[in-house]
Amino acid sequence: MAAEKQLRVWQRAFEAAPGSVPAARREVRTVLCAWGWSETDRLAEVLLIFSELITNAVSHASKPGDLVRVRIEGGFDGCRLEVQDQRPDLALHIMADPDREHGRGLMLVREMAAEMDVNTTKESKIVWARVLRHQEAVA
Repeated sequence: MAAEKQLRVWQRAFEAAPGSVPAARREVRTVLCAWGWSETDRLAEVLLIFSELITNAVSHASKPGDLVRVRIEGGFDGCRLEVQDQRPDLALHIMADPDREHGRGLMLVREMAAEMDVNTTKESKIVWARVLRHQEAVA
């Protein structure tokens, strides 16, 4: 039982290219499954949240040749997904324009995650979301 409560960490850098998004998502799925996550643990939701975070970093906050760093911390009660890009100057738009076809991803992340925030330094920005492994149903 003690092993289940142990904090696990996985991280990797991906090239800021469109093909990196599905590759990163596959690796995150593999890691979480190895850590014992399943569909009953909100795995699909975690992967959707991760996809939104990495897609934003690759599509809007990176240029060719940049690296996007991904980090997952996983414990018994949930996980924290982090995606780091090299553009601390780009603000995140949490509110979507209802007339636009795109731009609702971060709103979705904020709704699905237990917490979401952004940490910036002079050189980079880390967008992170914490997801609980089991979520109480809302009445």
